[in-house]
Amino acid sequence: MSNTLTALWSEIAAGTAKGYARDLAAQAGVSEAQLVAAGCGGNGVTRLDIDWIAQLPRLEALGEVKIITRNDAIVHEKIGSFAKISVTGTTGLVLNGEVDLRLFLGHWNHSFHVRMDSRHGPRQAIQIFDIHGEAVHKIYRTNVTDGAAWDALVAEFNAADQNPVLNVAPPRRKLDPRADDAIDVTGLRASWAAMTDVHHFHSMLQEYGVDRHQALRLAGTDYAREVTGDSLSQVLHAVQASQLPFMIFVGNAGCIQIHTGPIQRVMEKDAWVNVMDPRFNLHARSDLITSAWVVVKPTREGAITALELYDADNRNVAILVGERQPGTPERADWRSLLHSLPGIDTSKAA
Repeated sequence: MSNTLTALWSEIAAGTAKGYARDLAAQAGVSEAQLVAAGCGGNGVTRLDIDWIAQLPRLEALGEVKIITRNDAIVHEKIGSFAKISVTGTTGLVLNGEVDLRLFLGHWNHSFHVRMDSRHGPRQAIQIFDIHGEAVHKIYRTNVTDGAAWDALVAEFNAADQNPVLNVAPPRRKLDPRADDAIDVTGLRASWAAMTDVHHFHSMLQEYGVDRHQALRLAGTDYAREVTGDSLSQVLHAVQASQLPFMIFVGNAGCIQIHTGPIQRVMEKDAWVNVMDPRFNLHARSDLITSAWVVVKPTREGAITALELYDADNRNVAILVGERQPGTPERADWRSLLHSLPGIDTSKAA
């Protein structure tokens, strides 16, 4: 297998492979991190030994970079610089405008510096993977990145172990939610109604032992309404046409990446819905987004309305909300847009 992976990585590094590393790794029956590691020892990949909890602030010295966070369904790309970084325990925050991240550093387990060719020329990236070998976050060097700072970071944390074979944990096991009749739905709805901050939502799910998608199903249509599968496309086209500023959160177990503001260019091709702005790109596989919900959460400033998107395993892949300043009510035009999305008539399902 190692020789096969080395040959496959050689094609990727040379820019001749037909497909993306994530997909090619899956086809080969390995994780993406294992495929990347196959390039260690002279094929464009250097394993890094870096404690990101301690070293995250070092990213500020790089200047402008391109960052990518993704899950199976959606890829979120931004150009900007790291700054305003804080780390508490294993949780990191980057609140620097274009680079807006929520980091769960306990999942930043395998790191590599990667050189490869592409149709746009040579590329360099720092790529981070979790214990299962799934991509968490990628940082790409641009033509205005501080090259000296980048090279110094890579050299300082060059690992002694450059073995091209990487052992990872088995794929994350899907956990089935509790049975619906085991959930205190009355209590759940009462706690939902009593929320004063959207950040209380996660603790409410924990309190009632309810899966996020399951909670939407059980809460009732006054709090969560399932809408048609093309809702992401509808919302992106609407905010582009009206220049309505919004926020889109895309993430995985180790990183949530956020865009805030209006968008300029929405394009669709085959199953892909794309935002193609100069400093923000989004690539969503509409066929992998299997359910969409308009979700209403009470706060002190009034209701916050979100579009939440889920995959076939009922995992959240993106959340869209209207842009607003802390302490201010939600924009009426954003709320109106989401409430105008056509719903799914569940009464006919049977």
